[in-house]
Amino acid sequence: MKFNTYLATWLLPILLVTASSSLFGELYEGFDLSGKPNSSFGSKNMLGGQTSKGWMSSWQVGSGDVVFSKEDINFENLPSTGGSAKIIGERKENHIGKGYMIRQLSEGFVGTVFGSFRVKPGFLTKDSVFGLLFSLPNVEEMSPKNALFSIAPKRWGSSFGMIGASGRSYKITDGEPCKKGQSYLVIWKMINVPKAGDSSTITLSFWVLNESQANYYAGLGFDEKALNLAEPGPEKNQVSQYGRQDVKDTKRGIFKGVVLVPFNYNVTNVLFDEIFISKDRFVSTN
Repeated sequence: MKFNTYLATWLLPILLVTASSSLFGELYEGFDLSGKPNSSFGSKNMLGGQTSKGWMSSWQVGSGDVVFSKEDINFENLPSTGGSAKIIGERKENHIGKGYMIRQLSEGFVGTVFGSFRVKPGFLTKDSVFGLLFSLPNVEEMSPKNALFSIAPKRWGSSFGMIGASGRSYKITDGEPCKKGQSYLVIWKMINVPKAGDSSTITLSFWVLNESQANYYAGLGFDEKALNLAEPGPEKNQVSQYGRQDVKDTKRGIFKGVVLVPFNYNVTNVLFDEIFISKDRFVSTN
């Protein structure tokens, strides 16, 4: 792996000792970098966006290549800062391998937690995967299968996505799959996220919204009643995908020092933008 495994090793005790801290603010990355287009993350001026907040480290490349793109994943009714991260999977002999980047949270979240991110995938196959993972920093084989939490609009062996934790997942079976070159807003919510050392039943929910849906629900303030009543489909008052999973009696959580991982596998590239976590709303107002 390209990121510093020594750092991951010595930071793990810090993670375990300080994990009970809870964040009452927000985490944000809009990828408004000062580096040149196509510069690799981790190099000069490529450590984090100018408006980043809520992180205890800079971005590091885990596999493949991650470069700065001037393309912004923009929706008419939502704020956005310029730029995005283009994650390019490692080239293999017969397929495209993993591509991902990591960055550590400076504080933890407990209770009810909201979040969102934006994605724009390249060419997809049946075995393509992309999404956002939460993981411990010392995991050698990064994957949705061993992450603390996985929020994936596209999973292995299906056109649809999944949400899950602890090896348990809810697999989407209908709706509108993500398509090459289209922009999507993924919003998610977790309920009963425990403090370090505690256990609880966590309820995970996520919605995949295409451009017209993102603008429509932004106009409704992302009202959860409207989202939950919506039928799966491509129309603006529908939702492209929706999933919900209960993870019973788990000690997994969103602790200080956990790494956030924009991830893809067997995709030419995926743009990630506007990563956000909050105690009270789905999207950033930056």
